[in-house]
Amino acid sequence: MNRRHLLLIGLLVLAASYLIAGGIIDPTGDPDDPETIDRDQLVQPAENGSYVWPYTSRDRSIDERTLAINLIVHGPDEQVQQTLVDQEELEWEELDLEAEEEPEMYEDADDSIRWDDAHGSTRYTYVDTEPHGGQPVWIEESYQLHTGTYLGSRYHIRAYTTEQDEWTVMQVHEEYFDLFRLRHSVTDIQGSQNALEAEFLDEPYVEEVRREYHGTHQGWNDGWVSVVELAAIGPTVAGLLFGIGGLLGLIGGETTRGIVRGTRTMLRWAYRNSRGFVLVGALTGLVVGVRAAGLAVEAAVPWITPQAFVGVLYPALVVGLPVVTIVLTQPLERATRFLRLQRIASWLGRPLEPQSAFTFTIVGLGLGFVLDIVGIGITTLPLQLLLHRLGLMFALGLLAAGSARSDAEGAVLFGIGMLGWIVGLAMPLFGYI
Repeated sequence: MNRRHLLLIGLLVLAASYLIAGGIIDPTGDPDDPETIDRDQLVQPAENGSYVWPYTSRDRSIDERTLAINLIVHGPDEQVQQTLVDQEELEWEELDLEAEEEPEMYEDADDSIRWDDAHGSTRYTYVDTEPHGGQPVWIEESYQLHTGTYLGSRYHIRAYTTEQDEWTVMQVHEEYFDLFRLRHSVTDIQGSQNALEAEFLDEPYVEEVRREYHGTHQGWNDGWVSVVELAAIGPTVAGLLFGIGGLLGLIGGETTRGIVRGTRTMLRWAYRNSRGFVLVGALTGLVVGVRAAGLAVEAAVPWITPQAFVGVLYPALVVGLPVVTIVLTQPLERATRFLRLQRIASWLGRPLEPQSAFTFTIVGLGLGFVLDIVGIGITTLPLQLLLHRLGLMFALGLLAAGSARSDAEGAVLFGIGMLGWIVGLAMPLFGYI
């Protein structure tokens, strides 16, 4: 691949990824949402009860729709919330009316997950309480709960209730703190719905768990909503055992028979590009290290809000990644601001060719992104975020390729890469992702 092809491919991928990720180009071509909510767009959780819009919204408008409501729990509001948060003090008294025996006491298990109050952006939904003599109105969530870490990954619940009805509609999703967006990014609602639904199965305080089809195919949903009917409560209150488990699959490599014959060639190539491997390790380590530092500080000083740490973590990424790239790719004869660092880098091996610098940078940053999200338990990302990360990878790759050259063409590559990096970081800050 020659340098002109490298520049062309880099520019095309960079532009396309940012345009699609930012919503300027929409390849799906979905039509706009209607401006009003008709009764046939609402869901009636209980017969003769209020209606609810089966989505959440950033504002009091359907145009700002976000995620779909995916779980409904029937029961008094306080009871539903208490089954989630007051586990350690709860007991369940299960009486057998046919046998005159001592009642069995059900106590919460030691391995139950503790749900804590969550702080997140306000999301609204629309309810029509006309069957109870009320009026249609937009309401905020009644409470938010989460389990997990703020700066890592977590399950996040937004619960909505009305005074007239004995049901709670919930929106539960999995999210992680995106260090490049400075806020949480949703990665899934199906898996979190299944996990929460599964914890209600076969519990003594649950009368029934079922699925109802409401056709909510937007907002990341498949049209189905989980419905839980809590059993009648006596003097005591039921406790919910909510456990989240994960299986990690290990994929082993397959050895090939011809590896011995290529050993010398591989070793020579590795020696010539030893600085490239250092570049991969440095970029990967910086991304993963920033996440690990954030989680460690969050655990060490829980009384300080995690948002306070972002002011240190974010600059370490947005400035540190380009600086590391420049130091490890720029030839010593071009050294300016980072002269001392580049002298040390010169001990790590021969300077990289532009194509090699481009490739090693993309691999290092891409590997860092993968290990970062996998390390906090995230297995899938929305296409929008994947394209944004791809754009950042190619921007830093073009910067590296330009840094490795000492001519005017290298300056152009460097400038385009730096501009792409700045634009990619600014897009989420200005709400384009």
